[in-house]
Amino acid sequence: MNLLGRRLARSDAQAFGERFAWRMVAMFAGMALYLTFGAILGGREIAVVATLIALPLTFGFRLRAAADERRRGETMEDERDAAIRAQADRAFRIAASCWFALLALALSFDAGRGALSANDCAIPGLLLLGVVVANLTGHLTVAVLYRRDRQ
Repeated sequence: MNLLGRRLARSDAQAFGERFAWRMVAMFAGMALYLTFGAILGGREIAVVATLIALPLTFGFRLRAAADERRRGETMEDERDAAIRAQADRAFRIAASCWFALLALALSFDAGRGALSANDCAIPGLLLLGVVVANLTGHLTVAVLYRRDRQ
């Protein structure tokens, strides 16, 4: 079987939620890298603005992907999907809580405030990076749970 045939067979075995989650993992990882190097390390405001614009668009990506799947006539969600989404929501909340608690702890010490005040975009970039990392964690949880369920 050629490479295209194997890829199509693999994508047919994956549920919509898993395929979408892997795409979002790649997108959020790229967004985190861009934000880290652009805003936190580079001090460029455009990285913060671009991330703020891209984050709400991710909801539209989900709606469009779901509409494409409905046009193809696939079953969208069942009880398993709802349980996986609930676990991903929990992972998102835990990741966001841990990120912001650690950031608050770092900002409570003079050394942490000094290191983070190196440029004007470091603190806003770190706040926004927490949201991106939490989203990445949630989508990675979805992808891993679907893969584990399929095996």
